[in-house]
Amino acid sequence: MTDTESSARRSQQSERARQTRTIRLGVGGSTIEVLAAPAETSGTVSIYRWRMSPSSRGPAPHFHTTFSETFIVEEGEVDYFDGQAWRTLRPGDTAHASRGDVHALRKERAEPATLLMALSPGVPREEYFAQLATINEEELSRLHEDHDNHFVDADER
Repeated sequence: MTDTESSARRSQQSERARQTRTIRLGVGGSTIEVLAAPAETSGTVSIYRWRMSPSSRGPAPHFHTTFSETFIVEEGEVDYFDGQAWRTLRPGDTAHASRGDVHALRKERAEPATLLMALSPGVPREEYFAQLATINEEELSRLHEDHDNHFVDADER
């Protein structure tokens, strides 16, 4: 690779980094980075990086009817519920929830964690994530319903 090609590649990578949209999830310090929106992948997949702050907990058991989710841990430890049992995911570990599969994430350790989330087909979740940070309790159920999050009863855990 020539110096010119190397400079061009670094410039493209810098431009992509500037285009990455970061969504703050409330005051706790967790963020979601939009790495690939459905419009960029012809609707095949959407990819997000969730940087979980030390105080972040994760969603309770739920399922989706229109998309599947794959989680890949990049840093830290996160517990994953597959509808039957919890297991600890460490860097490099992967978990997958097909459409309709009950699943959950939790982080009980007082350290940050980072995971990639790939949704297929691609689902635009930016509005959902942004609203989670500011929505009041009365509107939360509507937000979940509008964005295909269906939480299960506590006794089904």
